[in-house]
Amino acid sequence: MASEFKVAGRKSSRTVVAGAIGALSLVVAAGCSSPDTVTARCVDKDRLNDGSYRVVDEDRCDDDSSSSSSSHYGSGGGGYFYYYGGSASGSRVSGGTTSRPSGSKIVTERGNVIQRGGMGGRGGSGGS
Repeated sequence: MASEFKVAGRKSSRTVVAGAIGALSLVVAAGCSSPDTVTARCVDKDRLNDGSYRVVDEDRCDDDSSSSSSSHYGSGGGGYFYYYGGSASGSRVSGGTTSRPSGSKIVTERGNVIQRGGMGGRGGSGGS
């Protein structure tokens, strides 16, 4: 009669390899399928002396509001627009761009998604 015994806490090499392959595939899939995430901050249109912009409440850049006017959004002559990327220090941001990056997931500081990754466009209704 052959006796079978297992050592507590040890797994077969097949189980370890399968677990490692599963974990690696999740990392690769996450890296390949998700676009870069860029933070959008609503800023005042007037650049400060040091080249930075003053960050304001993002409601001032919201083009999904009940008013159909987009005069306060983008560069359409309003006083506020989204500034993409860069680094924030207090209520100022610099080192980013005023051009909406394509192929990136754009998220506001509050976590609202403005654009999902891929080819342009804005999520939600009423935007352009």
